[in-house]
Amino acid sequence: MRRRLLQSLVPMVVVLAIVAAVPLANYIATSASRTLFLSRSNDADWFATMAESPLQTGDIASLRELAVRYHELYNTPVFVVDVDRRVIATSRSGVDVQESDLDAALDSTLAGRLPAEPPALWPWRSGEMVVARPVVNNGRVLGAAVLRVPTEKGRDQVERGLLLLLGGLLISIGAVVIGIVRPVTRWVLRPLNDLDNATHQVTRGALDTRVSTDGRAPELRRLGDSFNSMALSLHQARQREREFVADASHQLRTPLTSARIHIEGLSRLSPTARFALSDIDRLGRIVQRLSRLAGSDRPGDIEGSDDALDLAQAVKERLVGWKAVYAADDLELIIGEMVPGGVAPELEVDDILDVLLDNASKYGAPPVEVSVTRDGTEVVLSVRDHGLGLGSRDLKKVGERFWRSAHHREMPGTGLGLAIVRSEAARVGGRVVARPPVGGGLVIEVRVPLIEDYDV
Repeated sequence: MRRRLLQSLVPMVVVLAIVAAVPLANYIATSASRTLFLSRSNDADWFATMAESPLQTGDIASLRELAVRYHELYNTPVFVVDVDRRVIATSRSGVDVQESDLDAALDSTLAGRLPAEPPALWPWRSGEMVVARPVVNNGRVLGAAVLRVPTEKGRDQVERGLLLLLGGLLISIGAVVIGIVRPVTRWVLRPLNDLDNATHQVTRGALDTRVSTDGRAPELRRLGDSFNSMALSLHQARQREREFVADASHQLRTPLTSARIHIEGLSRLSPTARFALSDIDRLGRIVQRLSRLAGSDRPGDIEGSDDALDLAQAVKERLVGWKAVYAADDLELIIGEMVPGGVAPELEVDDILDVLLDNASKYGAPPVEVSVTRDGTEVVLSVRDHGLGLGSRDLKKVGERFWRSAHHREMPGTGLGLAIVRSEAARVGGRVVARPPVGGGLVIEVRVPLIEDYDV
């Protein structure tokens, strides 16, 4: 936007500078022409005075000698004519009084009128300046003294003046653009730049960002107020989400603890109770992860461990139960490539796989394919379905808390499953990638760092 604003203001500055420079250029050319004309007019008056007696007596030898000497000294031809336009004395031969410029000057001079000032001396015009003065005796015009003044020096002087004017014009334009236009542009766009920076801060998660509206134009003040209201609404919504998750985690923790105490007493009598105790422990871990979700998105500190978890083996063990679930619902579950790879033992593989397979069965379409592969320094758990998939916009939002695709909002769910998966992957330094595979559908990849020294 700054470029477009400069592109609008700079031409205006240039036009204003040209408008101001045109009278100055005309003054330079006119002033040079007037100065040359006045200086030669004095010489023409002197010749007219000197020609008064020779025109009456006919003794023109001295007058011709004066004309030749003046021509040699100032390189300016001079001639004197009588009232009938006959050349009486001249500094050079071949004078043609019928030339248009001479004819017009003689018409005015022999009529007793002083000729008008010549036009401005522009560098692109050539020719000589005609300066004529009447020879008068007792109010009677006897003839005229005419000078044909060369204008090369005057035009050179005007050209130098115009070049200086052009240089000054360019310097002035540059100074105005740098000293006035650019600061004014920055001042005008500063509220929009502040709003742009604040928008980027909000997109990075800083929902407490606000923009100042003091001293702004009414339109920008309304825009700033609207942005602040939007950011406040987002911040409040995020706070409500976190409070909800925190409250839910807190409320679940107490009954889970009580249930575990009771089931521990039964675990000595019934094997089934031992399985229930395992599920209670798993629910406890889920509550802990919900508590982490209520905090920040940053990965937590991972406690070091000398042991590693074989992701492929853990996935295969969990798939035993899921194959039965899928078979009961008449869904096809395909177990693809299973490449051994060591990952951090803190990774809750069961929870991750449960979320991915549950989502694939509810929102996708069979067959559902599960595989574990390696990609450089990462171990990749992939779950692919053959459903409608997601658009490019929705793919960027996968893993956000409480987000659900527009196609699935009528279906049961909380929008927390993939957020938990993303948080669990981030806890061990991993990440979640959603992409559309060849042939349609959706692939969710959980990529976690590979433990290099893991012995398979």
